[in-house]
Amino acid sequence: MKGSPSLNNPRIRALTNWVFLRKAGGKNRRRIIPSNAVFPEVWELERRFPALQAEVDALLASRSIPTYDTFDPQRAAQVSEEWKLYYAYMFGNTNELAKKDCPTLLSFAQSTPRVVNAFISVLEPGVELPSHQDPYAGILRYHLGIRIPSKNTPRIRLADEYYQWKEGEGTVLDVSLEHEVTNESDEPRVIVIIDFRRPMGPLADLLNRFCLWQKRKYAPQFVEAAKYDVMH
Repeated sequence: MKGSPSLNNPRIRALTNWVFLRKAGGKNRRRIIPSNAVFPEVWELERRFPALQAEVDALLASRSIPTYDTFDPQRAAQVSEEWKLYYAYMFGNTNELAKKDCPTLLSFAQSTPRVVNAFISVLEPGVELPSHQDPYAGILRYHLGIRIPSKNTPRIRLADEYYQWKEGEGTVLDVSLEHEVTNESDEPRVIVIIDFRRPMGPLADLLNRFCLWQKRKYAPQFVEAAKYDVMH
């Protein structure tokens, strides 16, 4: 499937975003949100953090993680062609390799109905994600620190607020707002990211489910990318 799930149907997306953001509080919506306030289910994943961290460490030691431009070159050109991402789960599609590579993350995604995407994000030293915003407002994004440099610790700017990652600590970000990050340390910043459906009223949630269901056709190009990039 060619194309980008982030850039398809711009007119329809603008209309649905208006609905979602109105339900979320508009310009007054929260930027950085405690996970227990909007995504309490993730406690189950945080409880299993030692196993998750060990699996991600083993994955990074054995597999070369594909860059964003491998599976979504249109969006990567706007954000970063050097950002490395390993998708375990996307729009209901499972990366079969994840059953071995990161079973803790995959099992959580598969068993949690509100999860849309679950992936590992690696930002190498010197890599920048310049100011941008997620073009789809129907999700919120959970970040969990896996390996965070202790010197020049990276942080993310989200509108006018900042968040600095910590290993084993998670938070929720509204990435429909403008945000940016640069890794100025000498080590990779590794986190797990989980996108989940934004809490909204039943009608808005139904619309959101339909929009996300339509995006399922793009999932294979994301989950398949990991299969062709193995260290030897």
